[in-house]
Amino acid sequence: MKFFPLLLLAMSLSVPAFAAQADGTPPNPAAAPGYQGPSASYGGFQGPTGGTDNDTVAKALKAWDESPVVLTGNIVERLAGSDDKYMFRDATGQIIVDIDHELFWGKTVTPANTVRIAGEVDKEMFEATKIDVKFLEVIK
Repeated sequence: MKFFPLLLLAMSLSVPAFAAQADGTPPNPAAAPGYQGPSASYGGFQGPTGGTDNDTVAKALKAWDESPVVLTGNIVERLAGSDDKYMFRDATGQIIVDIDHELFWGKTVTPANTVRIAGEVDKEMFEATKIDVKFLEVIK
């Protein structure tokens, strides 16, 4: 029982040693193989998203309410009178998207940028179908 506090102390003192490289410097996420840009330091999966059938605006407009969608296209304009509603367009049509300010997270997006958005279809009675965006990625 007396060894337990000593074991905890030894473990807590050794944790920083695991985080450092052989020369004592902290690891640099930008130097890691497969680095994809500033957001890569936050980790996570960087690959295709499966399990969504709605990959175009035309399909999203016909989808059920709350269906998951992943769309690639352009945000062409902000809608007048709104801080978070934009017009999104791809080769099959256009749809209103609701993007919270936090999702831009320092990213500058213009109509010339291609973006990938992920979210869910939002259908309300007597209103146009929208996409409630949960994720925004600038592709180019």
